[in-house]
Amino acid sequence: MTRWAHWSLRRTLLVVLLPGLLAVMGLEIVVSWRNALAAANAAFDRSLLGAIKAMDANISTASGGLSVELPYRMLEFFELTASGSVYFRVATSDALVELGNADLPLPPRPLEPGVPRFYDARYFGESLRLVAYQRPISADASLNGTSPGQSNTSVIVQVGESTQSRRDFTLRFVRRAALRDGLILVLMVLGAAGTLALALRPLARLAQGVKDRSPEDMTPIPPQD
Repeated sequence: MTRWAHWSLRRTLLVVLLPGLLAVMGLEIVVSWRNALAAANAAFDRSLLGAIKAMDANISTASGGLSVELPYRMLEFFELTASGSVYFRVATSDALVELGNADLPLPPRPLEPGVPRFYDARYFGESLRLVAYQRPISADASLNGTSPGQSNTSVIVQVGESTQSRRDFTLRFVRRAALRDGLILVLMVLGAAGTLALALRPLARLAQGVKDRSPEDMTPIPPQD
C-alpha cells in the first residue's frame, strides 16, 4: 500500500506538470506558425513588389495612348520561384484599356496613388496573394481622345500569385518547430520524472522504514533523512 502511494504521488505530480508542458508546446507551435507565415509573406511580398515595379517601369503614355511592354522573362522566372500560377493586370481606371487577367480581384479598400497595397483574394477558386499599385497618367498625355491637361485617368497594375508556395514553406517550418518542441517535451518529461524520483527517494525510504517496523515499536524515527 505504501509503495502504491509512493508511485501514485509520483504519477500525480507528473500528471499535474504534463498539461502545463503541453500547453506551452501548443502555444509555441501557434507562435511558430504566425512567425513563419509573417516571414513567408515578407519574403514573397518583396518578390511581388519587384514584379509590379518592373511592370510599372514599362508603362508609357509618350505616344498619346497607353503602351505596356511586359517583362515576360521576369514573369516566367517569378512563376518558377513562386511554384505556382502568376497573374497580372494592367488597366486604366476608366476600364477603357485593360491587359492581362481582366477579372483579377481589386483590393477591398480604395487604392492610394503611388502606394502599393497587398491583399488576399480568391480567383476561380484559388487562393491568391496580390499587390495593386495605382499611379496617375501624366497630365500632358492624350489618352482615348482626352485633351492634354484634362486627363484624370490613372493606371492600375496588379500582380498576384498562388499562395501554395507560402503554405508549403509555412508547413515545413511548423513541422520542424513541432518536431523540435516534441523532442524538448520528451526530454522535459524524462527530466521531471528523474527529478521526482530523486526528490521522493527520502520519502520512499521513510515509507519502507515505517512498513518494516512492528506495530508495537514506538521508538522515534531516525531524523537523518
